[in-house]
Amino acid sequence: MADVRLLLSAQAYDNDEPDTNNSRLLFSLLPGPYSHNFSIDSNTGLLRNQGPLDREAIDPTLQGRIVLTVRVSDCGVPSLSTDVNVTINVEDINDNVPVFSQSSYQFFVKERESGVLVGVVEAWDADQTEVNNRISFGLSGSGASNFMIRGSVLGPGRAEGQIWLPSDGSVDYETQALFLLTVTAENLDPQGHEATAGVNVTVVDVNDEPPTLDEGSLRGISVAENGSQHGQVAEVVARDVDTEAQLEIQLVNVICTKAGVDVGGLCHDWFSVEANGSVYINQSEAIDYEACDLVTLVVRAYDRTTDPRFQAYSNNGSLLITIEDVNDNAPYFLLDNQTFVIIPELVIPNQQVASVRARDNDSGNNGAIEFSILQVNFISKDGATIPFQGFFRIVTSVEATVFTGSIELVTNLDSTLQGTYQVTVQAQDKPSVGPAQEAQVTLNLFTVDQSYRVRLQFSTPKEEVGANVEEIKAALAQATRTTVYVVNIQDVESTARARAQSYLDAYFVFSNGSALTLSELSLMIRKDQDALTQLLRLGLVVLGSQESQEEDQGKLFISVIIGLGVALLLVLAIMIMALVCMRKSYHRKLRAMKAAKEARKTAAGVLPSGSAIPGTNMYNTERANPMLNLPTKDLGLEYLTSSSDLDYVSLNSLDDNSVDLDGNNQKIKARSGMSWYPGLLTWESSLKGWFQERGGRNLLLAWAV
Repeated sequence: MADVRLLLSAQAYDNDEPDTNNSRLLFSLLPGPYSHNFSIDSNTGLLRNQGPLDREAIDPTLQGRIVLTVRVSDCGVPSLSTDVNVTINVEDINDNVPVFSQSSYQFFVKERESGVLVGVVEAWDADQTEVNNRISFGLSGSGASNFMIRGSVLGPGRAEGQIWLPSDGSVDYETQALFLLTVTAENLDPQGHEATAGVNVTVVDVNDEPPTLDEGSLRGISVAENGSQHGQVAEVVARDVDTEAQLEIQLVNVICTKAGVDVGGLCHDWFSVEANGSVYINQSEAIDYEACDLVTLVVRAYDRTTDPRFQAYSNNGSLLITIEDVNDNAPYFLLDNQTFVIIPELVIPNQQVASVRARDNDSGNNGAIEFSILQVNFISKDGATIPFQGFFRIVTSVEATVFTGSIELVTNLDSTLQGTYQVTVQAQDKPSVGPAQEAQVTLNLFTVDQSYRVRLQFSTPKEEVGANVEEIKAALAQATRTTVYVVNIQDVESTARARAQSYLDAYFVFSNGSALTLSELSLMIRKDQDALTQLLRLGLVVLGSQESQEEDQGKLFISVIIGLGVALLLVLAIMIMALVCMRKSYHRKLRAMKAAKEARKTAAGVLPSGSAIPGTNMYNTERANPMLNLPTKDLGLEYLTSSSDLDYVSLNSLDDNSVDLDGNNQKIKARSGMSWYPGLLTWESSLKGWFQERGGRNLLLAWAV
């Protein structure tokens, strides 16, 4: 808008005579598009504007130029005139404020999108020059930092502002669903005038958020075992902030544990999870605390309408189902295959003689066990049954989940009784609610008579035997396949020592309660050469029973002396017999020599000059028998004869009587030796038989090997 009081003065001249009508001039404006905005003084030609000039009212194509036609004419007759164009340039000033095309704008944008155009605002400025009609835009308001606006020129005085989401940013429906912004349009007006418009940006919800599980619905629950509960036991709840979410609960995994240890998939069918999150007992009767005490259901939520670009599943959650124990299991005994043996001389009151072990798969008081003795019977060897009371008691102890009942002796047992104590033990649990359950077992406690006590003598002192007792027991157990019960280890008294320095008393008991005798033990040891070698290495020298060792220890040496005396008598008898035989043989030789002499004197009174062959009836030359055809007469040898007729009968038999003294002596020695050897064998057998007659319980290892 321009306010010009005087634009210019029009000047003209006329060559007619001055001061005449022909030379007096008059000014006027010819009608034109903008002539009404001006006036001209007709006499002076002063051109004036009628009011402020508005550049914006001028045709923009004229670029602010107004062309006026001024006419000057004289007053002569006829009147003469001349027209002239007067151009007026109206300068533009920044006198217009930008104007928005709308007072408010409404835009929509999807969440999670970035770098997208939200909307466009438009404004214009009426100023004609570019410097005055340039428009710049700005944004303000809550959340304006999430957006940016870019201005662009549409034409002279016209511009638009594009509202964008930055490439590295986005809006979240769940955080802020509506933005109320203010857009401004301004130019370089020194007065700071600006135009404003409201911009409402609505965030369009996108199903971009994964669902979540409600932690409260995942609190652990308890379910009793063995059909105690049915139906729904829990409900898993899921949430999704998206407006169009369609959720379902999915069962991902089932974990079965017992005492913290994974037990596989045995509980997989116990529970089921519906899509709406309801948790049901699926197999009530199958739920077993003893097999699994904790079931973990791993679940998640799924949103069927989630945008494919985003996660549709929640994080996994765990629903812990604790299985409560019900007293549905009776105690049971753990079979140890032990043989319980009572050796009266070893057991004393308050000493444990047997034990039982039991378990109960229930927990807490339902699985606690108390032992008691219901009945005690003694079965003698003849089959008679004798009830006993008060002889035994049982003490309960526990380690981990195993309960032990220690059977102790209350009073001394009658050592004269031989048989088996049958002890009936009851194991009973102690439930907090409901009836108790129990189990029973009968133990056989075998008694072993003292007559089965065997003494083993060693060549080493008792300290060394004690140090090697485990090796000794192992070797004996290997040979006998029995349980070895060692009673004591002592030194042998110095007065009774022979080869042994110490002894070990023990019992050898089979699993059925029977025990080995000394002879059976000796036989078994001799059969197992490895065990025998081991025992000999450990110093074993004599096997014997305690009874025989104690009763016959002194008699052993007396018996040996008696045996030596008997042997000496046998030797003397044999020597006497040998002398008698030698005497008889000598007499026979004398008779034979005399007979030979008489024979040489006969045979026609002439004796052959050749020598005779000793021991025969042959002469070297005649080869005749001088004893043939001789009359029977007394040769005068009566003083050499004995009372036996056998000597006389053998007189004429030189086959049985030899004059070879050396050969005869050897035969006599051989015959007397043969007589000594059977006697010695007989004595040896008798002495060995004597040891066996002592009960077969005292054997020298020398005879055993």
